[in-house]
Amino acid sequence: MKHDFQIHRDEFRLRVLLTNKCNKNCDFCLNDFQPKEPIKHADPMDLMDCIRAYGQFMKFIGKESIVTFSGGEPGVYPFLELILKTAKGRCDTVKVVTNGYAYHPDLNKFVDKWHIGVTEKEEYLIRTAKWMPNTVFQMVVTMDQDPEQLYDLVNYYHREGFLIKLFTDFRVDDPEQEILRGKVIRIAERFEDRICTRFTGVQRNRGDACLGCQQKCVTLKALWYFPDGTSSTCPQGKKKFFDDDTWDETMEKAYKLHKVEDV
Repeated sequence: MKHDFQIHRDEFRLRVLLTNKCNKNCDFCLNDFQPKEPIKHADPMDLMDCIRAYGQFMKFIGKESIVTFSGGEPGVYPFLELILKTAKGRCDTVKVVTNGYAYHPDLNKFVDKWHIGVTEKEEYLIRTAKWMPNTVFQMVVTMDQDPEQLYDLVNYYHREGFLIKLFTDFRVDDPEQEILRGKVIRIAERFEDRICTRFTGVQRNRGDACLGCQQKCVTLKALWYFPDGTSSTCPQGKKKFFDDDTWDETMEKAYKLHKVEDV
C-alpha cells in the first residue's frame, strides 16, 4: 500500500466547524485544538453567505466545490438541516463528519458523503448505513490500541461492505508516528480493499499558507470557518485570521495561499 502524497494537490475545500460543542469527550479527538469553552455555534446567516461565496468562487475558477461540516459535533448544531440544504444547493459535494449523532436518513438528501467516527461496535450505525451507502467509517489509531482489537473493530464495519478510513493520532511525535503508520499498514494489508488512510504530517503539496510551519497536521487544503465566524487557512490557529469586508475577498485570498505551482 502506498500513500499518495499529492492526492489533494489541486483541491481547495471549505471546512466548516459548526460548533465547538460535542455530546462525547473522546481523548483523541482530531479537533482538540478547538477551545471547548464558551460554547459557540456558527451564525447561520453569516455561514450561508460564506457558502455562497465559496460555491461561486469555485464555479468561477472551474474546480469542484467540496464543503465539509464537522465540529465539535454537527448533530448538536441547531440549524444543521438549513445549512446542509444551503450547501447542497451551492456546492458540488457536501460531506459531514460526525460521531453518529447527526447521522439520520432525513438529512441524507443533502449529504453526498458521511464520515462516521467510531470507537466501538455500534449496531444502530450499521442498520442506518444500510439505507445510506454514501458512508465511510473512520477510526483514529492510537499507541495504546491492541492490534487484534483494532482488527476486530475494522472488520466489524468492513464485513458489511463499507469503506473504512484510518487516521494516525496527530498528537504523537515522529518516532511514534512511524509505529502508528506501520500499525495502519498492517491492518490495511489484512483486507483486500475498502481501506484508506490519512497519515499525519505527510501532505507535501502545500502552498504559501503553510510555509515555515512545522506543526503536525491532519488537514486538507481549505478555508476553515470557525464557530465564532472567524476564518483561516489553518485549523490549528497557527496562521492569522482573515479580516476582509466580504467572504468573496476571503475566498480568493485563501485559494491563492493554498495554490501550488510546482511539486
